[in-house]
Amino acid sequence: MGAVYERFREIGIYSSVGLAPLHIALLFVAEACVYAIIGVTLGYILGQSLGKALIALDLLQGISLNYSSMAAIVSALIVMAVVLLSTIYPARVAARTAVPDTVRRWTPPTPSGDRWEMEFPFMVSEGEVRGLCGFLAAYFSAYSEESIGDFYAEKVQLVEEAGERGPEYAVQLLLWLAPFDMGVSQFMQLEFLPTEVKSVYTVEIYIQRISGQDTFWQRVNHRFINGLRKEFLLWHTLAAESKAHHRQAAEQMLAAAAETEQVE
Repeated sequence: MGAVYERFREIGIYSSVGLAPLHIALLFVAEACVYAIIGVTLGYILGQSLGKALIALDLLQGISLNYSSMAAIVSALIVMAVVLLSTIYPARVAARTAVPDTVRRWTPPTPSGDRWEMEFPFMVSEGEVRGLCGFLAAYFSAYSEESIGDFYAEKVQLVEEAGERGPEYAVQLLLWLAPFDMGVSQFMQLEFLPTEVKSVYTVEIYIQRISGQDTFWQRVNHRFINGLRKEFLLWHTLAAESKAHHRQAAEQMLAAAAETEQVE
């Protein structure tokens, strides 16, 4: 329990970058596995060393130590089991701390007709929002050459508008979702909107169905949104140089879009 209370801040960070409560709980279980393995290994080595020392000092007259006996193995397994069992409750507490209410797994809301609007479970700092927009634009553009993979993207563009709380950004595109023979196509907009908290942006997704059967459209979008969530997680693992590169690319796209508007 002490490990959970000492890591309230870390649990909040894990949750903010998109880790599910189950994943956070498994982190505590994995830590307990490490302690159990190291503890059993060191205990076994210490036991052997102490036994040899006692034999060398002739303090175990007539006693033969069997280090590979079944009793030694069972004892080691019991110790590991106790350590793992003792972390079940703290792991559950950590999962509940990550999501205080009854929701343990984020699921998209039900669409309204052909419109699907949802708030994505990610927060972005003001310093990274442009870089993330550039990263996502590059990700979608990589699927604009051929209709292979989980989707085909077209007309990928970045948009910047002035909002009440600060600049608002959006990544807009047309999508065709696999399997392509089902004819599912849609317009999608990823909006990055400033929140009441200074320098923090929330992410909202707007999807407008263009073609394809409604039930199948919802089904393939669940898979697509799950893949998009993984890209957000991947963004947090990028080096500072890569993030700066995507930010520069986004600024160039926004500048080009502004010049096009002025010409028109």
